[in-house]
Amino acid sequence: MLFSMKEEILQEMDKYRVSEFEKLADEMMVTVSDGSQLRVLRYTPPKDRFNGYTLVIVVGWGTVIPSWDELLMDATKDFEVIYYESREKGSSILPKKYAVGMERMVLDIKEIMEYLKIDEKKLILLGSCIGATKITFGMYKKMFNPFMPVLLAPPARFEVPPILRQIIPIAPTFLWGAVQPILRWWIIKTKTEDTKQAAKYLRSLEEADVKKWKRLGLRLAYKRYWWLFPKVKNHALLIAAETDKMHDAKVTRKVESLMENTVYINMGTNKNTHSPIMNDKIREFIPQFIGKNH
Repeated sequence: MLFSMKEEILQEMDKYRVSEFEKLADEMMVTVSDGSQLRVLRYTPPKDRFNGYTLVIVVGWGTVIPSWDELLMDATKDFEVIYYESREKGSSILPKKYAVGMERMVLDIKEIMEYLKIDEKKLILLGSCIGATKITFGMYKKMFNPFMPVLLAPPARFEVPPILRQIIPIAPTFLWGAVQPILRWWIIKTKTEDTKQAAKYLRSLEEADVKKWKRLGLRLAYKRYWWLFPKVKNHALLIAAETDKMHDAKVTRKVESLMENTVYINMGTNKNTHSPIMNDKIREFIPQFIGKNH
């Protein structure tokens, strides 16, 4: 069947049910300025292993924690690690009237870091996909100034299938069941390099909070952010995975041409960007960033 999921992808999805990092970290709900409550996971290593830096993960739309587990668990060796779930996730508790849009979602990052009293001079802010664009927007608005921004494939526009870009504004949420097969087909056929990556995205669809996705996504899906990148002067690592179909390396290359102070690194695969290899690259560049952004 056109919209059926392959058996190997279903089997792979079962591996994304449990996160080791969730078991290890301290969990809290942080209330931000519009009254929304966001889930935050924090782990601080023992003093004899702590390298002094805090790694904050700002993931992509709807991303589930187990898809980052390899990177998170490796990072706990020597980093303080903070992972927060953004307001489109099912874990968020939103008031009847809550703010939407890029600026509000970036303000969430700022307010969470302030609540946790994170020292920006020791902050490594790693963003993936739209999470990387949020970090870029936050630096442009001077909401934060991290020691090292790590921008993994920041898009200039929120990625959705072209047909759904037309349907989403007018479709009621109860039609989500009809939309899901289109998204599954689009992900499996055009946006993944292997079954592991497909499984991560399909679990995100499975756990989607449809009302939040529609209200928050509408404010992102129709805006382009090419204007943003030339305005940011922070030194940053710009990460591409040139075999990754979801995060087109051509877009990342264009971002590189627009930003003055980036180091472009090709990590090869989506798997590598979510693995200890990514942490090793960050560790390698820490000495080179000392004094650059502060």
